[in-house]
Amino acid sequence: MPKELGYHLLACGRKGLPLHIVVGAQQYRLGKVFKHDFFAATGLYEIDGRNFRNEMPVRVVLKMSRQQHFLGFPLSWLGRLLCSHEVSLLRRLSSVQGVPRLLGCYGETGFVYQYIEGRSLKNLKELPEVFFDQLLELVRQIHQKNVVYLDMNKLSNILLGADGRACLVDFQISLHLGPCMLVSKRLSEYVRQGLQKADLYHLFKHKRRLCPEGLKPHEKRLYNGVSGLVRAHRMIATPLRRLRRGSLRFLREKGVIVTEKAGRVPAGD
Repeated sequence: MPKELGYHLLACGRKGLPLHIVVGAQQYRLGKVFKHDFFAATGLYEIDGRNFRNEMPVRVVLKMSRQQHFLGFPLSWLGRLLCSHEVSLLRRLSSVQGVPRLLGCYGETGFVYQYIEGRSLKNLKELPEVFFDQLLELVRQIHQKNVVYLDMNKLSNILLGADGRACLVDFQISLHLGPCMLVSKRLSEYVRQGLQKADLYHLFKHKRRLCPEGLKPHEKRLYNGVSGLVRAHRMIATPLRRLRRGSLRFLREKGVIVTEKAGRVPAGD
């Protein structure tokens, strides 16, 4: 019973990600599970060599939002909402270079996008100033679409592409805040600008760590002037994130939840 309850903390439950998927008439095979937590499971898929179609990318990513019920409470509605939300943002940002290219939806709670070859900032110790200039331009283009990224604090979401360009992945908690999304135009602009400043704060925080000599005076001022929104986010989101991650880590260490492995056929397939 405890083991079964542990799987309720995972978006796809015991079943996990599918071993094979078909995108654009091309079959792909699961190569690696990037992450599987309460809200979503994300995996890397590669062409299995059969019926190869030249117009299709060799690698794609499938993200499945919440399907599993939690202690008897159905949560597939949440998965559909999360999936629809992120798909709409990727479509809105489809003209922005450095944002994943959406390839289509998968089932009711999933979508597929083209894999971006590169390395996350989590695995890098230093970067040239030009990279952060590109990242700043990418963030500004996203902001021009009235979108706030909101997840810039995670180094694993920021990539140094194989072509040397800056890229961003995972728009699950990002928001589109149009001119009149929050009752009035003034309030919408106030909230959007505040959240966009938080994006820039985290960007310059990473620049301070990975390229300190390139941090400009106005960037230092923005970094040092932590906004109330950033402090509020830290107070609320950080403890919840630590609790969620700590619970999953504990259950995996105790063998209550079995860690998924690439190529492993999920139970129930």
